[in-house]
Amino acid sequence: MRLFLIRHGYTENRKGDVRLSEKGILQSKELSKKLGKLKIGKVYTSDLIRSKETVKEYTNTYIEDKRLREIYRLLVGGPEKEGTSPERKIDDEKRANEFFEEILKEEENIALFCHGNIIRFFLNKILKSKENVWERLIINNCSVSIIEKNESGLFIRGINLNGNFEDNIKELDNTGLE
Repeated sequence: MRLFLIRHGYTENRKGDVRLSEKGILQSKELSKKLGKLKIGKVYTSDLIRSKETVKEYTNTYIEDKRLREIYRLLVGGPEKEGTSPERKIDDEKRANEFFEEILKEEENIALFCHGNIIRFFLNKILKSKENVWERLIINNCSVSIIEKNESGLFIRGINLNGNFEDNIKELDNTGLE
C-alpha cells in the first residue's frame, strides 16, 4: 500500500481558508494528468478550499476529512505563533496521529490532498527524527511525497516530487502503477 501525500496548489494568500490562485489551478491540472497514471483506490482531502480545489482537478470522488487540515507548525519544529492557543499543539497532534493510524489499516493505495505541515508531520513519523523538519524539509505546492507500507514496515519512497514526477514514478516498482 502506498500513501501519496499531495500538497494543495499555490495560493496568493496564506491567511484563512483561501482559494487557489491561477497558478495553483494550472499546477493542479498538470498534477492531475500525472496522477492519472497511478492506481489509487481511495482519495481523501482536507476540508479547506485550497485542498478541495486541488483534488477536484483530479477527481470528483473523494472523502473530505477535517483531520487533514493544516497542523500547528510547532509540531514540526517551526516557531511558536503569538496568540495561538496552548491547546492547539495537543489537539492538532491528536487528530493527525488518529488519522495516520486509521489510514495505515488500509490495504489499497491512497491519495491524501492536504497541507505542507501535516505532510511534514507524517513523513517525520516515518523518519522518527527529532530534527527541525520545518526548515529542512521542503514541501512545494502540488508536490507528491510517498509513504509505502509493506510486510517489512513503513518506508518513504519519495519526498517533494513534482517537476520530474513521471520519471520518479517509473523508478518505483510496478506495484503502484496500472
